[in-house]
Amino acid sequence: MKSSTHGAKKKIVLLDPASSHKFVDVFYNQNQMVTVQKILQYIEPIPIELRCLDVLNIFIDNTSLLIAPIVDEQHKPVGLIDRGRLTEIFFKPYARDLHHKKCIGEIMTTDPVIVDINTSIDDLANITINAGMRHMAHGFIVVENTLYVGMATGHRLLEEITHRKQQELYALAHYDQLTGVPNRLLFKDRLMQACQQAKRSKKPFALVFVDLDRFKYINDTLGHSFGDQLLINFAHRLSACVRESDTVARLGGDEFVVILQNLSEAVHAEKVAATMIDKIRQPMMILGREVNITASLGVALYPDHDDTVDGLIRKADAAMYVVKEKGRNGFLVFNESFDQNLSERNTFVTELKKAIVRQELALFYQPQIDTTTNQVVGVEALLRWYHPKQGLLLPGKFISVAEDVGLIVTIGEWVISEACRQQVEWRDQGLPPLRIAINVSAIQFRQQDFSWRVQQIIYEYGVDPNYIELELTETMVMANPLQTVSTMSELKAIGIKIAIDDFGTGHSSLSYLSQFPLDRIKIDQSFVRNIQNVKANNVIVKAIVAIGQSLGIGLIAEGVETEAELACIKSHNCHEIQGFYFTKPLPAHKFKDWLLQVFKAG
Repeated sequence: MKSSTHGAKKKIVLLDPASSHKFVDVFYNQNQMVTVQKILQYIEPIPIELRCLDVLNIFIDNTSLLIAPIVDEQHKPVGLIDRGRLTEIFFKPYARDLHHKKCIGEIMTTDPVIVDINTSIDDLANITINAGMRHMAHGFIVVENTLYVGMATGHRLLEEITHRKQQELYALAHYDQLTGVPNRLLFKDRLMQACQQAKRSKKPFALVFVDLDRFKYINDTLGHSFGDQLLINFAHRLSACVRESDTVARLGGDEFVVILQNLSEAVHAEKVAATMIDKIRQPMMILGREVNITASLGVALYPDHDDTVDGLIRKADAAMYVVKEKGRNGFLVFNESFDQNLSERNTFVTELKKAIVRQELALFYQPQIDTTTNQVVGVEALLRWYHPKQGLLLPGKFISVAEDVGLIVTIGEWVISEACRQQVEWRDQGLPPLRIAINVSAIQFRQQDFSWRVQQIIYEYGVDPNYIELELTETMVMANPLQTVSTMSELKAIGIKIAIDDFGTGHSSLSYLSQFPLDRIKIDQSFVRNIQNVKANNVIVKAIVAIGQSLGIGLIAEGVETEAELACIKSHNCHEIQGFYFTKPLPAHKFKDWLLQVFKAG
């Protein structure tokens, strides 16, 4: 799709924002139909032959007038004049004597952005980015058949973009981007509604936990593209087994949940679960390859097994876990004997409490590269647990447990301390200082003395705070913007850098985002993955980069794994990269060896 500006003769070619995900499709299709008419307002134009002094009097008489279009004798726009420029000229000594006979055409701005009345908001935003942000302040002249019809102000454009971004982020916050089904947040809301409805109607409902069997093996051996397509097809199969009034949601990874509402009898839940198992077992074609998959299902009934949201989740999950233990590929309805699983979880919690004392926790490090200089400019510290029985565990296996039982603050402080200690050790070994990015949990960040505790750790190890960057998630930041700004300001006063992690997956307001003292935006890996082939991701990344550049905030893309992804991200002017393309996260000693090899290679 092309759009041209009149006068400046600029052309913009936009990417097609169509998405493979239905909820993104809806928003983009709606947005494409919105034209500049929505933000159009009429401002009386000024003839090009009018004297400058007469134009000054127009601005004096109309105190609300900030800028006005200039038109020729055919009513075609040729320029702009703004109050500031005009008053600046006439405030100079002898200005009236020098300029009172000049026509406004001699001092007007001659390179306004001029767009057709049918120009879309998408086109106008891209034209503004390409033309320079000063045009956002000046506004845009709108024409129809080359004749002046009004102006679109930068303020209204920003409001419209912000509104649309809110809509897009709402979808991203409530729906799983890969499969298009509700995510954890929306699932919990619907589960609460199901409890309330069942209480009123006296009809039972069922919660089914669904977990793909051996998905990690499939993902690791056949690649994440294959695994992603498998999850998409899997979500479709689950959805085909239930009614429109039911809910299929993805909690993350290969974990799905199904809410079966308004059951006439509890036994109907078992029939649906059996149907799901049969459907899932059927051969599936993925990227030209036939695969056979199975799943493990756990069923909990309201109110027979529990009448609370958390209780139902816990018991359906416990039933699913027993299916896993019994060999997978089936379903079970919860019974009290499954409480043994709760005992095992308690054991896991006890082991986690001892992990720090036993020095079982460790940090792995993944480099962050500036592709313009090919230099390592930073590292991200990533938590791991060397479990005495289960081996190396990633945070996804134990962080949620740590949050549930109140261990996350202790673990979070250990992570910051260990990262600072490691930075000092590398410095003493002669390595150049590197920025270390450290993830912070929402619970830890909300502690009243969080900034003070961070300051004490930094002083204890004697590290330069300018090389410490704390990563906060977008959702965490927006939960309490006023408190967030206060804590961020305290950290910035120390000298610490602040980054927003997983940007684009939360629910940001541009008006708030501009108030946060941010140093960096991390573009979430879900937008980076296969970006060269996913048009929606291309559009989102381009928008995020534009936001970061307009606010003067640094950008880094995480999750880059392929040459194609790297090239596409660089083409959008995001030059800091992190991901498996360079190396997977490494223990401290192996990272040091890797870094020395990089230095040796020049």
